[in-house]
Amino acid sequence: MNRHTKIIATLGPASQDKATLVALVKAGMNTARLNCSHGNYEQFKGMVDKLREIEGESGKTILTLLDLQGPKIRLGEIAPEGILIKRGELVTFWTGKTVNKGRIPIPYAPLTRILKAGQPLLIEDGLIRTKILSIKGEDIRAKVEVGGLLKRHKGVNIPDSALPSSETLSKKDHADLRMGVLKLKVDAVALSFVEKAEDILRVQKLIARWTKRPVFLVAKIERPKALKNLREIAAAADGLMVARGDLGIEIPGEQVPVEQRRILAMGRELGKPVIVATQVLESMTNSPLPTRAEMSDAATAVFEQADGFMLSNESAVGKYPIKAVQTLARVAESTEAAINDYQWTQPIALTPTKDWMHDHHMAKEAIELANDIGAKALILGTHHGYTARAALRMRPSLPVFIVTPYQETARLLHLHWGVEKILVHKGPLRSDEVKAFLKKTKTVKGTVVYLGLQGENRSLVVMGI
Repeated sequence: MNRHTKIIATLGPASQDKATLVALVKAGMNTARLNCSHGNYEQFKGMVDKLREIEGESGKTILTLLDLQGPKIRLGEIAPEGILIKRGELVTFWTGKTVNKGRIPIPYAPLTRILKAGQPLLIEDGLIRTKILSIKGEDIRAKVEVGGLLKRHKGVNIPDSALPSSETLSKKDHADLRMGVLKLKVDAVALSFVEKAEDILRVQKLIARWTKRPVFLVAKIERPKALKNLREIAAAADGLMVARGDLGIEIPGEQVPVEQRRILAMGRELGKPVIVATQVLESMTNSPLPTRAEMSDAATAVFEQADGFMLSNESAVGKYPIKAVQTLARVAESTEAAINDYQWTQPIALTPTKDWMHDHHMAKEAIELANDIGAKALILGTHHGYTARAALRMRPSLPVFIVTPYQETARLLHLHWGVEKILVHKGPLRSDEVKAFLKKTKTVKGTVVYLGLQGENRSLVVMGI
């Protein structure tokens, strides 16, 4: 069967050669994530160039997502083999950039002013836990409560202390954003540690000064302030990400599933795609098989109608990146089939905003017509994606094919649930031209309903192909 839930895979050392990228696309990767916390321009350019080659060779479109580091505290430069710390061991962190006399680097100067003795200092989404004993000068003495292997640039959390503000982009984020938009020409950007709608609007204005090309902005929800301002953030952003790693440290872990459900419902209500991220199949970083709990967690996201999952370590540095994507695809396909068989649905209020009232009503009419006449598929003709998004948020049960004249639009729609296939047609979107195009490409056969432009207006057309 065809899969509606999308898969975002983070690229890295385990997935940067062309053969692996081809295999990831075949396995089901819809979007490639470039993580600015663990890569540089030369590496990213090589990946993007290969992805564009694969697009040309395969005829498929692949969205590229640049994920900005944000005001995140991270470990500094550590040797590739890492530093193993054990429970009960006393360790010393310092605010320098590299390991120095056994001291572990956390290059964030204000850290010694923020932390206090007795507070926790957590590493890699809380997998490694230490407790602060004392602070002197630039040194932070701590006791290891849960050990593990420390690796370069892994995230550091200080949940009982004041965190960096989201008010402005860091110098690194500004440089990475400019590189991504102007040089790499990425399709989408994920903003870390968003706290309010203004964080999104500020970046939108910055990108608008650099290019007229559409760049999709995804707000990562990982702080309590973001949860408080969720509706305003969702309205301003193009999409949302449930960043469960940092969110599970900033709020009690048992609240994360509740907030995930709320974020998914908000995205659906406003017609914004929502990505579920962090530890989706974490065990597959080193194991060829996931745990039953991981598969159940992924299936739950499908039941909750997430638009997509995101793999991190599993595809970036893991031993089985292709198997991880294949596993997610199978889980999504199996769960979606069960939803259809048993009609397990979750009704959500889909009140249209004034900005897209017409799109909403036309899309609703198209889906109802297609269902009434038993159409084989719903065909959506769109220039910039508004018509497609209006229809997809209603989760139509029949196959959906999208025809657009723009490659950029085709890529951006890969974050949305439910697209069977996206076709780029460098011609008019009138029904006669689209019908001929569908016949030529052998996309679908039988009676279909087409919602697209006829002159300057949108109209519904029943076509036999």
